[in-house]
Amino acid sequence: MKNSAYLLLSASLLLSVCQGQETQLRIDRSTGISRINLQGETNRDYTLVATEVSSTNWDFLATLTLTNPSASWFDSASGAMPNRFYRAIKLDAAVMPEYVDDFRLIDQQGKSRSLYYFQNDPGTKAIVLIFTGNGCSSIQPFVSTINPLTNFTPQGVVTWMIDANAADNRSNILAEANALGIRLPILHDRAQIVAHAFHASKTPEVVCIDKSNWTIFYRGAIDDRTGATPVSTTQYYLTNALSDFLAGRTVSPRQTRPNGCDITFNALAEPSYSTDIAPLLLNKCVRCHSPGNFTPFPMTNYASIQGSKAKKMRLEVLAGRMPPWQADYQYGTFTNDFSLTPAEAAMLVQWVDNGAQRGSGADPLTNAPPPPDYPFAWPTSLGPPAASNIISIGNQPIQATGTINYRYVDYTYTGPTVWLRAAVILPGTVPVVHHILVYQKGVDNTVQSFLTGYAPGSFLGAFPPGTAKLLTNGTPLQFQLHYVAMGDPTNDISYLGLYTTPTAPDHVLVQTSAASASFAVPPNTTDYQSVTESAATTTKIRLYEFSPHLHTRGARFKYEAIYPAGSNPASEVLISVPNYVFHWQTAYRLAEPKDLPVGTKLRCTAGWDNSVQNYELMELFTDPDNPNNMNYNPNNTVTWGDQTWNEMFIGYYNYSVIP
Repeated sequence: MKNSAYLLLSASLLLSVCQGQETQLRIDRSTGISRINLQGETNRDYTLVATEVSSTNWDFLATLTLTNPSASWFDSASGAMPNRFYRAIKLDAAVMPEYVDDFRLIDQQGKSRSLYYFQNDPGTKAIVLIFTGNGCSSIQPFVSTINPLTNFTPQGVVTWMIDANAADNRSNILAEANALGIRLPILHDRAQIVAHAFHASKTPEVVCIDKSNWTIFYRGAIDDRTGATPVSTTQYYLTNALSDFLAGRTVSPRQTRPNGCDITFNALAEPSYSTDIAPLLLNKCVRCHSPGNFTPFPMTNYASIQGSKAKKMRLEVLAGRMPPWQADYQYGTFTNDFSLTPAEAAMLVQWVDNGAQRGSGADPLTNAPPPPDYPFAWPTSLGPPAASNIISIGNQPIQATGTINYRYVDYTYTGPTVWLRAAVILPGTVPVVHHILVYQKGVDNTVQSFLTGYAPGSFLGAFPPGTAKLLTNGTPLQFQLHYVAMGDPTNDISYLGLYTTPTAPDHVLVQTSAASASFAVPPNTTDYQSVTESAATTTKIRLYEFSPHLHTRGARFKYEAIYPAGSNPASEVLISVPNYVFHWQTAYRLAEPKDLPVGTKLRCTAGWDNSVQNYELMELFTDPDNPNNMNYNPNNTVTWGDQTWNEMFIGYYNYSVIP
């Protein structure tokens, strides 16, 4: 041997010979742990594996990239396993990068976070994901290393933790984060689909993502300590990887063996298309994905969803876009919630990951598709109203381009005085109808109350059970019409349908709002916030529904009950919408109406995102066919206004007075 401190491993461990450079491993045990010296081909990746004398299995250790003819690496675990053997595997020259898909999760503070949100952010260079779990003894020693990762924030590094453990929930995640002093966002992967998508298995395990092309440049352990604290030979994989990446240097090692606690995954049975997947799609998706509807493709049989369509479904579920339900699952339950449960989301993603196989059995999607439902026809849940109860709003010509100002159409109801169990707007030309609102006016011609309205995603069906609205003969109605130009001139004839009930209700349904126009969203702002409150209630009320309303810069919305002084609790979150989507303005009906005592206020908190990271805003700003695109420029300050490039802040809610 050239150096007695080095041991040249046996020929069985010298696996490959490169052009002009033999691959060699040498081991130095003089420091108490094995120091591996790898010699090989420059700019080539090598995987190190190890085994023990008593084992026939080779365990993965690390993947190194040789930027020089040789590199050294410490096997910190060898102190407890001194009889290890090692070998190096030279990888193929063309190593395919590992690309990552978008995902959206909610963190322990209730904030919605999306990976691809940083797509257009020039200041973000990398995203670090650290998988974690409550009760894992391997997490606490790393808190002092994890928290200082915020030092990389000014250099363009975003760091999140992700908890996918089956037993964990947002409440105990928050409690453990506070107990350990963790200052980073911890995202709750309750369906475990993100952990599966990133092939995570341990806590803590790290994934570092290059935002420029959405590829992984490092995955594995934070560092290689085997005890609670680092030692002189500790290799700081994560911080070294970030430093090298930011400096434009080759990251090596680019993968290491993660150590820690196993992520506790739920057991997943192999899904069956016939008995699991197709029924799920019928229940949650076909209502929109049907022939003639406004979704990209109808789900009419297995062939209609296989291949690229199945992959698209997986991406939409991971990204939190489909089904389009934005309420935070932490607060309240709602009758119209058609989101996927965690088990359903996991099952659908697993089916796609397993190849989206047809399997055996019948194809439930081949049954006769449902007839067109609302908003393309009167809602099947109500049926068509009586012909005498259908009111035409009148023909409205719609120009091909440009801004279309709000239109107001007055109409006097001359039918019999009736109690309404439902009132439905049926849009005529659906693509151009932004919204239609109907108000009842008083004898002095001022608006007295809201009757009904239409906006994409806001339909709730009949009024809540036991409630109705009174419509008297001679009542003036006012229709507020908002249209958008779609590139071709067209016309719209929309209708108001009235559904009556023969008896007076237990409670009269009232809609009101907490609203504010005293805000100004600054330019290039990712999270501008404003708060408004209703007046304190003078009677006990029963709360049924929420309809938050913002425009294209709207990002989040929350309703809270602020109870009278001395109450316990003093306040309560009733609903939170951490990912407000303007193009799908969902209304939310409580599964159990909420009674609020006298003196309660409804507080609404809204957040706006006037930045290049706002998906909906940038779609309009960068659309070359949009004549109003400069109005959506994130360099603009935005205040209250009717048009969608202006903003609004209205927290609608429906209630009745309880004696």
